[in-house]
Amino acid sequence: MKKGELLVDLSIQEGWTKERKFQRCECSLPAKYHYLGKWYPARAITIGAGGIFLACRVRRILKNDLVDLAWVLDGKQYNAISRVVWNNFDRADNSHWYGYPPGFAIEFEKVSGEARAAIDHFVKRSLRTLLALDHELKSRTPDRQKINKLFLALHPKESTRLSHIRKSVQKSYRHFRLRKMDGV
Repeated sequence: MKKGELLVDLSIQEGWTKERKFQRCECSLPAKYHYLGKWYPARAITIGAGGIFLACRVRRILKNDLVDLAWVLDGKQYNAISRVVWNNFDRADNSHWYGYPPGFAIEFEKVSGEARAAIDHFVKRSLRTLLALDHELKSRTPDRQKINKLFLALHPKESTRLSHIRKSVQKSYRHFRLRKMDGV
C-alpha cells in the first residue's frame, strides 16, 4: 500500500467515526442554503440530529465554510447555521462518490432544540418503519398492501414494484445496520 493511499483511508475512517455520533436516515426533503449572499436550492438526502447531507448542483463550497440552511420537515420549515464538513465536488468525474450524489455535508453550529427534536423524531420514526418493512418483507405471507403503505411512508412518489421495494429496503437497512454495529 502506498503512503498516499494510507492517508486517504485514515481520513475516511476518522470521518465515519465522527459521523456515527447521531442516528441518521435517508430522506428526500426540500432544502435551501444561503452562501455568498444568495439562496440556492438543494435536497436533503441524509438527515440526523447532528447535520444533513445536501444534494445540489456543483458550487465551490469549501470545508469549514459557514452556510445558513433552511429545510422543510413534516410540513414545517426549520433553520440553522451550519458548517461544511465535507463535499464531493472535486470528484466530478465520478457522479456518485460513496453512494452520494454531488453535494456537501454540513454539521449544525446553531440550531434550535425544537429542530433537533423534530429531526430526532423523524429519524426514529423512519427507522421503526424501515424495521417493520424489513420484517414484513421477510415474513412467510407478506401483505402487499402493508408493504406498499410502509414503503410509501419512507419513500413517497417512488415505484411500488416489489423488486424496487426490496432493493431500496436492503440498501437502507444495510446503511442502518452498519451504523448500529458501531454503537449508534
